Amino acid sequence: MSRRAFLFGILVVGLLIVSLYRAKYGAKDTAAEIMAVEAQIEDAAHEKALLETELSHMSRREWIEEYARGELGMAPPRPDQMAGESDLDQLVGPPMKAGAVKPEPAAAEAPK
Repeated sequence: MSRRAFLFGILVVGLLIVSLYRAKYGAKDTAAEIMAVEAQIEDAAHEKALLETELSHMSRREWIEEYARGELGMAPPRPDQMAGESDLDQLVGPPMKAGAVKPEPAAAEAPK
């Protein structure tokens, strides 16, 4: 065998060793990335389940009523707050024509 062929063979073996080394560590890096993404997916699924539970809790009528009363100061309407269709003209005024501009009330003069 010639010396040139021997050196070429050594070079090819060296390149193969370096390539194998890079592939091995590349596969480890890829496996680590896959594990990280799978962990993120698992965390997101857990968070989704938690949010769905919270949504179902907050969608209950009882919770909404409790929140409206406690935090917003709301209560069910009283009968005297209800108005019928016939009462609307008295409460808000007669219907306006399309495109008409509602007149602004005159400003009261401030006492001097």
